[in-house]
Amino acid sequence: MNIALICDYSLGYLGGAQTAFLAEARALTDAGHTVVVVTPTVHHTGDGPIHEPVHPRVVIPGLGLPLVRNSGRLRARLIGVFRAHGIDVVHVHSEFGLVAAAVDVAAQLDLAVVHTVHTFFWRTHLPRPVQHIAAAFIRSFQHWITGHPAPRPLAGRPAADGAMCAITLATSRRASIVVSPSAHQRAHLLRAGLGRVETIPNTVITADRRRGEALVSVDGPLRVVWIGRCVREKRLLEFVAASRDAMRRLPGGSLEVEVVGDGPLLAAARLLAADNPEIIFTGRVDFDGVAEALRRSHIVALTSSGFDNQPMTIVEALYAARGVLYVDPALTEGVDLAGILAPSDSVHDIAGALVHLAEDPHRLVRLSRRALAAFDGFAPDIHAERLTALYREQLATAPR
Repeated sequence: MNIALICDYSLGYLGGAQTAFLAEARALTDAGHTVVVVTPTVHHTGDGPIHEPVHPRVVIPGLGLPLVRNSGRLRARLIGVFRAHGIDVVHVHSEFGLVAAAVDVAAQLDLAVVHTVHTFFWRTHLPRPVQHIAAAFIRSFQHWITGHPAPRPLAGRPAADGAMCAITLATSRRASIVVSPSAHQRAHLLRAGLGRVETIPNTVITADRRRGEALVSVDGPLRVVWIGRCVREKRLLEFVAASRDAMRRLPGGSLEVEVVGDGPLLAAARLLAADNPEIIFTGRVDFDGVAEALRRSHIVALTSSGFDNQPMTIVEALYAARGVLYVDPALTEGVDLAGILAPSDSVHDIAGALVHLAEDPHRLVRLSRRALAAFDGFAPDIHAERLTALYREQLATAPR
């Protein structure tokens, strides 16, 4: 099949959605399909996927979000791309102007549309007095960028958060079928009124295609890696505080921590760990650099709570044959086999979990072996096979 993968985000920005998007493109290409990637930035997608970039007029500072407006010129460009490559299915991975244009064009050309929802847990962290003002701005922005009327904010959430969720729902309702990488997000989408949502876990592929090897033993200090954007939702500061607490409870040299990622809270995290040389900050690295950091570690720490759909950190950890210490009980895929759930998301309980792991290194070896087996459910060929089944189902019923 000829598949168009569309995303509003910059592929050069470190984020789970981008990692999942690129891995999916490679997995589908490896499965024998022609994949055309349409994004706002020029990016090397590796051997196989074809890249048709569009050029944003501006990129929102701090967010790394390119602004591409749904315009007649853009739609004409997409018509040309879809026809030139004989596109059968349009698979979108975001909810803004570029995706809105792609869905419009798909409707015009009678093409099936699949929408992968990467997050339905938007948080603006705005104080209550300005939530309604922010919601009004978000709705106006959505109308301007997509060319479609702004949906009413989703009830039961702060107004601005509900406005963001409504944008996701509006895109999902225009798709032929919706994909959620996790079961718990699928449940939220169904409760919000979507008729059908399929759960297909994300996948990951590194450039060298080299899977990690299971740990045989743990010698020396416990090495923990934290990977992600240094933002409030990921709770980096809480993790650093917990690491410092664990180091106080353990004999010297028992715990080493590496933080991989960049973002607005990185400076505060460095300051918090200034007296702890065992906590190092690698900063931003590429996707293969993440894989190397995982191989250096014994376990991955995932400290977001109530925010993530299916963190790519989990998939990357399993790919590297490493277990996951996590705090959010809603997460299940992968961590049900190769995860350790902290008693709560508090600093004290995360620190306690780190202490227990440092004192019982044999547990890390068992988790590593389970991680190696758990990745089978996230393997690229399985991911491509499940998506292909959905595509064929949609093609069988499409007007074309």
